[in-house]
Amino acid sequence: MNSYAPLFGYLAVALTISSFVPQVWQSLKTRSVEDLSLWTLIIFVCSSSTWLTYGILIFDLPIIITNTIVFTLQMALLVLKLKHNGPRQPKIKIEHAAIWVNDLEGMSAFYSKYFQAEKGNRYENPAKNFSSYFLRFDHRKTRIELMHNPDYLPQQESDKKHNGLAHLAFSVGTKQRVDELTNQFRADGFSILGEPRTTGDGYYESVIADPEGNPIEITE
Repeated sequence: MNSYAPLFGYLAVALTISSFVPQVWQSLKTRSVEDLSLWTLIIFVCSSSTWLTYGILIFDLPIIITNTIVFTLQMALLVLKLKHNGPRQPKIKIEHAAIWVNDLEGMSAFYSKYFQAEKGNRYENPAKNFSSYFLRFDHRKTRIELMHNPDYLPQQESDKKHNGLAHLAFSVGTKQRVDELTNQFRADGFSILGEPRTTGDGYYESVIADPEGNPIEITE
């Protein structure tokens, strides 16, 4: 049984080293290290140097090899962190998109049913005759706001193209799911504006109309 012990030792060497290589390669390639914690890297370097010292003292070859290479990789990350860290710039992101709707409850129910939206509390502003819902998708990373004012006129039907919101796009994961969801919309009586297809830019998608005619793109 003991004859297999060195094999497990060298396997541990390979796995430990390989766990750091992708991060070092990515950081060298992108020069982006802002998401790496400086204190975590310092603790890693102290840990590997301590293990290396321990391996040398007991002359354990797997420990020496592992921590020599890991220490080198961790030092490379630490140097990159210190070199490229700089003042962190705030990340800019789209906070949410907003749509005026006629039927606030019906539209929020549509997005909740078909796209697993998590609906927030209804907001009311009587002074402005305004009400709205925020709908959250993808573990709350993405939001849209549905807004209603009864004084606003419904969108006029017209075949003319116009500037403004073109569509909302939802990624559903697979081509099969695109097909399934498109067929579900068809069975439920919604208009299919574009059948599932692979577009010129490589997306597999279909286009349907929500209850108020807004184009919804369903992509893999």
